[in-house]
Amino acid sequence: MRVKRIFLVIAVIFLFVSEADSQVINFGKTLPPRSFGLTLAPVHNVDNVFHYELEGMSYLVMAGYGIRYDLDMNIKYGYYNGPDFFSADVQYLFRETRKSYYSFAGGMHKWKEYGVDLTVSYTHTPQYWANLTFGLDMDIDISVVELRAWVPLNFGINFDDRYFVYLEYDLPVTERSWDILGGGITFIFR
Repeated sequence: MRVKRIFLVIAVIFLFVSEADSQVINFGKTLPPRSFGLTLAPVHNVDNVFHYELEGMSYLVMAGYGIRYDLDMNIKYGYYNGPDFFSADVQYLFRETRKSYYSFAGGMHKWKEYGVDLTVSYTHTPQYWANLTFGLDMDIDISVVELRAWVPLNFGINFDDRYFVYLEYDLPVTERSWDILGGGITFIFR
């Protein structure tokens, strides 16, 4: 039974497969079941020599839905200086301890090309109101076979169960990646 469940989750992940170009909102925790999330996120793309049209400000809007305690999905729209960005992804919380969350997310995006996105993240909550997250976020453009990867460093504050504010820096890991500074607010509707 457990093997079937794991296979089903992996199949769903690869059906949807996404995150944003360095998704700019990386958390190990999933949305509560049957709740909706709406995130507004301004993002600053710094010195992008391979995709110069992305330099400067861009804006993301993300909508999510909690399917189960350990599984959620979301869609994202990004307005850039160049082509718009759209993605869909699922996130699976595969381990939870008292103050830590480990998750895997995957999906597909359409930006200039179609691409596959994979993220592994770890979130630590030293206090209920504070969240520290890091991980590895990879984007693979399919048509031109271009790999980009970042290490997201995220600090989030829970004001209560309905509002979440965060700041994130995405540290580039590969040659074709760039520095990304982001922030935003997530509203959760139960």
